[in-house]
Amino acid sequence: MSAPAYDNDSQGLQRQRELVQTLENDRSLLLLTQPFTAALAMRLKIVAVGGTLSESQRIPTAATDGKAIYFNVDFADRIDAKTRRFVLCHEVWHCVMGHLNRRLYRQPMRWNIAIDYEVNAICHELLGYHPEGCLIAKTKHGFERNESAEEIYERIQVTEQAASQVLDTHLEMSDITATEWQEFTQQLMASGRGIGKLPGHLTQRIKGIVTPPMPWQQLLRRYVQRQLRGERQWFPPSRRHIHRGLYLPRQRSEHIDLTLALDTSGSCIPYLGHFLEQLRHLLGSFASYQVTILQCDSKIQDIRKVSPDRPLTISDYQVKGFGGTAFHEVFDYVRSNPTQALVFFTDGHVDLSPQPPSQPVLWVIAPQGRKRMPWGEVALMK
Repeated sequence: MSAPAYDNDSQGLQRQRELVQTLENDRSLLLLTQPFTAALAMRLKIVAVGGTLSESQRIPTAATDGKAIYFNVDFADRIDAKTRRFVLCHEVWHCVMGHLNRRLYRQPMRWNIAIDYEVNAICHELLGYHPEGCLIAKTKHGFERNESAEEIYERIQVTEQAASQVLDTHLEMSDITATEWQEFTQQLMASGRGIGKLPGHLTQRIKGIVTPPMPWQQLLRRYVQRQLRGERQWFPPSRRHIHRGLYLPRQRSEHIDLTLALDTSGSCIPYLGHFLEQLRHLLGSFASYQVTILQCDSKIQDIRKVSPDRPLTISDYQVKGFGGTAFHEVFDYVRSNPTQALVFFTDGHVDLSPQPPSQPVLWVIAPQGRKRMPWGEVALMK
Protein backbone atom coordinates (compact mmCIF):
# COMPACT_ATOMS: atom_id res chain seq x y z
CA MET A 1 0.00 0.00 0.00
CA SER A 2 1.41 3.39 -0.96
CA ALA A 3 1.30 6.20 1.58
CA PRO A 4 -1.92 8.22 1.19
CA ALA A 5 -1.40 11.79 0.05
CA TYR A 6 -2.02 14.70 2.37
CA ASP A 7 -5.31 16.55 2.12
CA ASN A 8 -5.38 19.54 -0.22
CA ASP A 9 -7.27 21.45 2.44
CA SER A 10 -4.76 23.52 4.45
CA GLN A 11 -6.52 22.86 7.76
CA GLY A 12 -6.54 19.12 7.12
CA LEU A 13 -2.89 19.25 6.09
CA GLN A 14 -2.00 21.01 9.33
CA ARG A 15 -3.88 18.40 11.40
CA GLN A 16 -1.99 15.60 9.67
CA ARG A 17 1.37 17.28 10.22
CA GLU A 18 0.60 17.82 13.89
CA LEU A 19 -0.42 14.18 14.31
CA VAL A 20 2.79 12.96 12.65
CA GLN A 21 4.81 15.14 15.03
CA THR A 22 2.83 13.88 18.04
CA LEU A 23 3.38 10.25 17.07
CA GLU A 24 7.09 10.85 16.52
CA ASN A 25 7.25 12.31 20.04
CA ASP A 26 5.41 9.23 21.36
CA ARG A 27 7.95 7.03 19.64
CA SER A 28 10.79 8.97 21.25
CA LEU A 29 9.22 8.51 24.69
CA LEU A 30 9.26 4.76 24.13
CA LEU A 31 13.07 4.92 24.01
CA LEU A 32 13.04 5.62 27.73
CA THR A 33 10.59 2.92 28.80
CA GLN A 34 10.66 0.30 26.02
CA PRO A 35 13.89 0.71 24.01
CA PHE A 36 13.45 -2.59 22.15
CA THR A 37 9.98 -1.61 20.90
CA ALA A 38 11.18 1.92 20.11
CA ALA A 39 14.10 0.65 18.01
CA LEU A 40 11.68 -1.47 16.00
CA ALA A 41 9.23 1.42 15.67
CA MET A 42 11.96 3.54 14.05
CA ARG A 43 11.74 1.24 11.01
CA LEU A 44 8.20 2.41 10.32
CA LYS A 45 7.34 5.67 8.59
CA ILE A 46 4.48 7.50 10.30
CA VAL A 47 1.70 8.56 7.93
CA ALA A 48 -1.42 10.52 8.93
CA VAL A 49 -4.54 9.61 6.91
CA GLY A 50 -8.19 10.58 6.86
CA GLY A 51 -8.27 13.61 4.59
CA THR A 52 -10.77 11.93 2.29
CA LEU A 53 -13.81 9.71 2.78
CA SER A 54 -12.14 6.78 1.01
CA GLU A 55 -9.11 6.99 3.31
CA SER A 56 -11.29 7.07 6.42
CA GLN A 57 -13.23 4.05 5.20
CA ARG A 58 -10.07 2.11 4.38
CA ILE A 59 -8.27 2.98 7.64
CA PRO A 60 -10.81 4.21 10.23
CA THR A 61 -8.33 3.86 13.13
CA ALA A 62 -4.76 2.72 12.40
CA ALA A 63 -2.90 0.14 10.30
CA THR A 64 0.52 -1.06 9.19
CA ASP A 65 1.91 -2.91 6.19
CA GLY A 66 5.38 -3.34 7.68
CA LYS A 67 6.65 -0.23 5.89
CA ALA A 68 4.63 2.49 7.63
CA ILE A 69 2.15 3.10 10.43
CA TYR A 70 -1.03 4.72 9.11
CA PHE A 71 -2.98 6.70 11.72
CA ASN A 72 -6.38 8.27 11.12
CA VAL A 73 -6.50 11.91 12.31
CA ASP A 74 -10.14 11.73 13.40
CA PHE A 75 -9.45 8.58 15.42
CA ALA A 76 -6.46 10.29 17.04
CA ASP A 77 -8.69 13.20 18.08
CA ARG A 78 -11.07 10.80 19.85
CA ILE A 79 -8.50 8.99 22.01
CA ASP A 80 -6.22 10.04 24.85
CA ALA A 81 -2.42 10.00 24.84
CA LYS A 82 -2.10 6.62 26.58
CA THR A 83 -4.39 4.94 24.07
CA ARG A 84 -2.51 6.57 21.19
CA ARG A 85 0.80 5.18 22.49
CA PHE A 86 -0.77 1.76 23.03
CA VAL A 87 -1.95 1.70 19.39
CA LEU A 88 1.53 2.74 18.21
CA CYS A 89 3.04 -0.16 20.18
CA HIS A 90 0.25 -2.43 18.87
CA GLU A 91 1.21 -1.77 15.23
CA VAL A 92 4.91 -2.42 15.89
CA TRP A 93 4.24 -5.78 17.53
CA HIS A 94 1.99 -6.93 14.68
CA CYS A 95 5.13 -6.60 12.52
CA VAL A 96 7.44 -8.28 15.04
CA MET A 97 5.14 -11.28 15.48
CA GLY A 98 4.64 -11.73 11.73
CA HIS A 99 0.87 -11.50 12.09
CA LEU A 100 0.26 -10.02 8.67
CA ASN A 101 1.54 -13.10 6.82
CA ARG A 102 0.91 -15.90 9.35
CA ARG A 103 -2.80 -16.27 8.52
CA LEU A 104 -2.36 -18.94 5.79
CA TYR A 105 -5.70 -20.72 5.25
CA ARG A 106 -7.50 -19.22 8.27
CA GLN A 107 -10.74 -17.24 8.13
CA PRO A 108 -9.74 -13.54 7.93
CA MET A 109 -11.99 -11.96 10.58
CA ARG A 110 -11.42 -14.76 13.07
CA TRP A 111 -7.67 -14.38 12.51
CA ASN A 112 -7.92 -10.58 12.94
CA ILE A 113 -9.55 -11.11 16.33
CA ALA A 114 -6.97 -13.72 17.37
CA ILE A 115 -3.94 -11.58 16.50
CA ASP A 116 -5.40 -8.59 18.35
CA TYR A 117 -5.81 -10.77 21.45
CA GLU A 118 -2.16 -11.81 21.20
CA VAL A 119 -0.66 -8.39 20.49
CA ASN A 120 -2.84 -6.58 23.06
CA ALA A 121 -1.65 -8.96 25.77
CA ILE A 122 1.97 -8.24 24.77
CA CYS A 123 1.45 -4.47 24.78
CA HIS A 124 -0.38 -4.58 28.12
CA GLU A 125 2.53 -6.40 29.69
CA LEU A 126 5.06 -3.94 28.27
CA LEU A 127 3.15 -0.72 28.98
CA GLY A 128 1.19 -1.74 32.07
CA TYR A 129 -2.23 -0.79 30.68
CA HIS A 130 -4.62 -1.30 27.79
CA PRO A 131 -7.46 0.77 26.32
CA GLU A 132 -10.94 0.09 27.59
CA GLY A 133 -12.92 -2.13 25.24
CA CYS A 134 -10.00 -3.68 23.36
CA LEU A 135 -9.69 -7.44 22.92
CA ILE A 136 -7.80 -8.88 25.86
CA ALA A 137 -8.37 -12.24 27.59
CA LYS A 138 -8.82 -12.45 31.33
CA THR A 139 -8.51 -15.53 33.50
CA LYS A 140 -8.51 -16.06 37.23
CA HIS A 141 -4.72 -15.75 37.01
CA GLY A 142 -4.83 -12.35 35.28
CA PHE A 143 -4.05 -11.50 31.70
CA GLU A 144 -3.08 -14.23 29.27
CA ARG A 145 0.60 -13.93 28.30
CA ASN A 146 1.75 -17.07 26.55
CA GLU A 147 -0.96 -17.96 24.05
CA SER A 148 -0.12 -17.60 20.37
CA ALA A 149 -2.57 -16.27 17.81
CA GLU A 150 -2.88 -19.80 16.40
CA GLU A 151 -3.88 -21.18 19.82
CA ILE A 152 -6.34 -18.34 20.40
CA TYR A 153 -7.82 -18.83 16.92
CA GLU A 154 -8.74 -22.41 17.79
CA ARG A 155 -10.86 -21.44 20.80
CA ILE A 156 -12.70 -18.28 19.71
CA GLN A 157 -15.74 -17.58 17.58
CA VAL A 158 -16.43 -14.51 15.46
CA THR A 159 -19.06 -12.29 17.04
CA GLU A 160 -20.23 -8.83 16.06
CA GLN A 161 -18.96 -7.46 19.37
CA ALA A 162 -15.50 -9.03 19.00
CA ALA A 163 -15.20 -7.79 15.42
CA SER A 164 -16.02 -4.25 16.55
CA GLN A 165 -13.27 -4.41 19.21
CA VAL A 166 -10.43 -5.02 16.74
CA LEU A 167 -8.23 -1.96 17.17
CA ASP A 168 -6.89 -1.56 13.66
CA THR A 169 -6.99 -2.53 10.01
CA HIS A 170 -4.73 -5.47 9.12
CA LEU A 171 -3.08 -4.80 5.77
CA GLU A 172 -1.05 -7.28 3.75
CA MET A 173 2.72 -7.48 4.20
CA SER A 174 4.91 -8.61 1.31
CA ASP A 175 7.17 -11.62 1.76
CA ILE A 176 10.21 -9.39 1.23
CA THR A 177 9.10 -7.01 4.00
CA ALA A 178 8.36 -9.94 6.33
CA THR A 179 11.88 -11.30 5.77
CA GLU A 180 13.37 -7.86 6.43
CA TRP A 181 11.50 -7.70 9.74
CA GLN A 182 12.79 -11.13 10.75
CA GLU A 183 16.37 -10.18 9.91
CA PHE A 184 16.23 -6.81 11.68
CA THR A 185 14.62 -8.30 14.78
CA GLN A 186 17.30 -11.01 14.88
CA GLN A 187 20.03 -8.38 14.61
CA LEU A 188 18.45 -6.25 17.34
CA MET A 189 18.19 -9.25 19.67
CA ALA A 190 21.82 -10.16 18.98
CA SER A 191 22.89 -6.62 19.86
CA GLY A 192 21.12 -6.86 23.22
CA ARG A 193 19.53 -3.39 22.86
CA GLY A 194 16.54 -3.20 25.18
CA ILE A 195 16.26 -6.97 25.61
CA GLY A 196 16.69 -6.66 29.36
CA LYS A 197 13.35 -4.87 29.64
CA LEU A 198 11.46 -7.66 27.86
CA PRO A 199 9.85 -10.50 29.86
CA GLY A 200 11.75 -13.76 29.39
CA HIS A 201 8.80 -15.64 27.92
CA LEU A 202 8.32 -12.91 25.30
CA THR A 203 11.98 -13.11 24.29
CA GLN A 204 11.55 -16.84 23.70
CA ARG A 205 8.41 -16.26 21.62
CA ILE A 206 10.22 -13.73 19.44
CA LYS A 207 13.05 -16.21 18.87
CA GLY A 208 10.48 -18.79 17.77
CA ILE A 209 9.07 -16.33 15.22
CA VAL A 210 12.30 -14.98 13.72
CA THR A 211 14.60 -18.04 13.93
CA PRO A 212 14.32 -20.32 10.89
CA PRO A 213 13.17 -23.78 12.00
CA MET A 214 15.27 -26.89 11.53
CA PRO A 215 14.05 -29.10 8.66
CA TRP A 216 11.43 -31.52 9.95
CA GLN A 217 13.34 -34.47 8.51
CA GLN A 218 16.33 -33.58 10.67
CA LEU A 219 14.13 -33.17 13.74
CA LEU A 220 12.60 -36.59 13.09
CA ARG A 221 16.05 -38.15 12.79
CA ARG A 222 17.27 -36.52 16.02
CA TYR A 223 14.15 -37.57 17.85
CA VAL A 224 14.51 -41.19 16.79
CA GLN A 225 18.19 -41.17 17.73
CA ARG A 226 17.37 -40.10 21.28
CA GLN A 227 15.00 -43.04 21.76
CA LEU A 228 17.60 -45.70 20.96
CA ARG A 229 18.54 -48.36 23.45
CA GLY A 230 21.67 -50.50 23.39
CA GLU A 231 25.16 -49.61 22.23
CA ARG A 232 25.39 -47.45 19.13
CA GLN A 233 27.86 -45.31 17.26
CA TRP A 234 26.84 -42.24 15.26
CA PHE A 235 28.42 -40.78 12.13
CA PRO A 236 27.54 -37.70 10.00
CA PRO A 237 24.44 -37.97 7.76
CA SER A 238 24.86 -39.99 4.58
CA ARG A 239 25.81 -37.56 1.79
CA ARG A 240 24.24 -39.63 -0.96
CA HIS A 241 20.75 -38.84 0.38
CA ILE A 242 21.08 -35.13 1.31
CA HIS A 243 20.47 -33.86 -2.25
CA ARG A 244 17.05 -35.55 -2.06
CA GLY A 245 16.20 -33.75 1.19
CA LEU A 246 16.78 -36.92 3.24
CA TYR A 247 18.67 -36.46 6.52
CA LEU A 248 19.76 -40.05 7.23
CA PRO A 249 22.33 -41.13 9.83
CA ARG A 250 25.09 -43.52 8.84
CA GLN A 251 25.01 -45.92 11.74
CA ARG A 252 23.96 -49.30 12.95
CA SER A 253 22.19 -49.71 16.28
CA GLU A 254 20.90 -52.76 18.14
CA HIS A 255 17.19 -52.01 18.12
CA ILE A 256 14.54 -49.30 18.04
CA ASP A 257 10.88 -49.76 19.00
CA LEU A 258 8.41 -47.02 18.00
CA THR A 259 4.70 -46.45 17.55
CA LEU A 260 3.74 -44.31 14.56
CA ALA A 261 0.24 -42.81 14.29
CA LEU A 262 -0.98 -41.49 10.95
CA ASP A 263 -3.86 -39.02 10.90
CA THR A 264 -5.79 -39.99 7.75
CA SER A 265 -8.22 -37.08 7.82
CA GLY A 266 -8.40 -35.19 4.53
CA SER A 267 -5.91 -32.33 5.04
CA CYS A 268 -3.00 -34.69 5.80
CA ILE A 269 -3.37 -37.04 2.83
CA PRO A 270 -1.38 -34.98 0.26
CA TYR A 271 1.72 -35.14 2.48
CA LEU A 272 1.39 -38.70 3.78
CA GLY A 273 3.44 -40.33 1.02
CA HIS A 274 6.38 -37.96 1.53
CA PHE A 275 6.35 -38.57 5.27
CA LEU A 276 6.28 -42.36 4.86
CA GLU A 277 9.15 -42.22 2.34
CA GLN A 278 11.30 -40.32 4.83
CA LEU A 279 10.40 -42.82 7.54
CA ARG A 280 11.22 -45.80 5.32
CA HIS A 281 14.73 -44.50 4.55
CA LEU A 282 15.32 -43.60 8.20
CA LEU A 283 14.38 -47.08 9.41
CA GLY A 284 16.68 -48.61 6.81
CA SER A 285 19.65 -47.20 8.71
CA PHE A 286 18.97 -49.44 11.74
CA ALA A 287 20.08 -53.05 12.08
CA SER A 288 16.89 -53.91 13.95
CA TYR A 289 13.60 -52.10 14.44
CA GLN A 290 9.96 -52.73 15.30
CA VAL A 291 7.48 -50.01 14.33
CA THR A 292 3.75 -50.24 14.91
CA ILE A 293 1.86 -48.05 12.41
CA LEU A 294 -1.64 -46.94 13.39
CA GLN A 295 -3.94 -45.32 10.86
CA CYS A 296 -6.62 -43.21 12.51
CA ASP A 297 -9.31 -40.65 11.85
CA SER A 298 -12.03 -40.66 14.51
CA LYS A 299 -10.88 -44.18 15.47
CA ILE A 300 -8.06 -46.60 14.67
CA GLN A 301 -8.62 -47.89 11.13
CA ASP A 302 -5.58 -50.10 10.67
CA ILE A 303 -2.67 -51.54 12.67
CA ARG A 304 0.47 -52.74 10.94
CA LYS A 305 3.85 -53.79 12.31
CA VAL A 306 6.97 -53.30 10.21
CA SER A 307 10.49 -54.64 10.77
CA PRO A 308 13.52 -55.56 8.64
CA ASP A 309 11.75 -58.87 7.85
CA ARG A 310 8.50 -57.05 6.99
CA PRO A 311 9.64 -53.63 5.70
CA LEU A 312 7.37 -50.73 4.89
CA THR A 313 6.46 -50.81 1.19
CA ILE A 314 5.02 -47.47 0.11
CA SER A 315 3.61 -48.65 -3.23
CA ASP A 316 1.52 -51.37 -1.54
CA TYR A 317 0.43 -49.29 1.45
CA GLN A 318 -3.33 -48.72 1.51
CA VAL A 319 -4.56 -45.64 3.34
CA LYS A 320 -7.79 -46.02 5.31
CA GLY A 321 -10.03 -43.57 7.10
CA PHE A 322 -10.89 -40.11 5.72
CA GLY A 323 -13.46 -39.48 8.45
CA GLY A 324 -13.46 -37.08 11.40
CA THR A 325 -10.58 -36.56 13.83
CA ALA A 326 -10.19 -37.97 17.36
CA PHE A 327 -7.05 -39.46 18.87
CA HIS A 328 -8.25 -41.04 22.13
CA GLU A 329 -8.09 -44.60 20.69
CA VAL A 330 -4.45 -44.03 19.71
CA PHE A 331 -3.46 -43.00 23.22
CA ASP A 332 -5.46 -45.87 24.72
CA TYR A 333 -3.52 -48.23 22.43
CA VAL A 334 -0.16 -46.73 23.45
CA ARG A 335 -1.02 -47.11 27.14
CA SER A 336 -1.87 -50.79 26.61
CA ASN A 337 1.03 -51.43 24.21
CA PRO A 338 3.93 -49.25 25.40
CA THR A 339 6.91 -48.58 23.14
CA GLN A 340 9.92 -46.28 23.37
CA ALA A 341 8.14 -43.31 21.81
CA LEU A 342 5.19 -42.15 19.72
CA VAL A 343 5.56 -40.24 16.45
CA PHE A 344 2.26 -38.67 15.34
CA PHE A 345 1.78 -37.37 11.79
CA THR A 346 -1.18 -34.96 11.77
CA ASP A 347 -2.36 -31.41 11.08
CA GLY A 348 -2.93 -31.01 14.83
CA HIS A 349 -6.52 -29.80 14.53
CA VAL A 350 -7.98 -31.91 17.31
CA ASP A 351 -8.94 -31.56 20.96
CA LEU A 352 -6.38 -33.23 23.21
CA SER A 353 -6.37 -34.31 26.83
CA PRO A 354 -4.33 -31.96 29.03
CA GLN A 355 -2.43 -35.02 30.31
CA PRO A 356 0.25 -36.37 27.95
CA PRO A 357 1.02 -40.11 27.74
CA SER A 358 3.98 -41.51 29.62
CA GLN A 359 5.94 -42.08 26.39
CA PRO A 360 7.71 -39.19 24.60
CA VAL A 361 5.66 -37.78 21.71
CA LEU A 362 6.84 -36.09 18.51
CA TRP A 363 4.17 -34.32 16.44
CA VAL A 364 5.08 -34.07 12.74
CA ILE A 365 2.67 -31.34 11.61
CA ALA A 366 1.50 -31.21 7.99
CA PRO A 367 1.66 -27.85 6.14
CA GLN A 368 -1.14 -25.45 7.19
CA GLY A 369 -1.46 -27.32 10.49
CA ARG A 370 -1.15 -26.00 14.02
CA LYS A 371 2.21 -24.47 14.87
CA ARG A 372 2.07 -25.48 18.55
CA MET A 373 0.74 -28.43 20.49
CA PRO A 374 -0.12 -28.44 24.22
CA TRP A 375 2.58 -31.03 24.95
CA GLY A 376 5.24 -33.07 23.16
CA GLU A 377 7.82 -31.92 20.64
CA VAL A 378 6.80 -30.41 17.30
CA ALA A 379 8.36 -30.71 13.82
CA LEU A 380 6.71 -28.61 11.09
CA MET A 381 6.58 -29.82 7.50
CA LYS A 382 7.01 -27.08 4.89
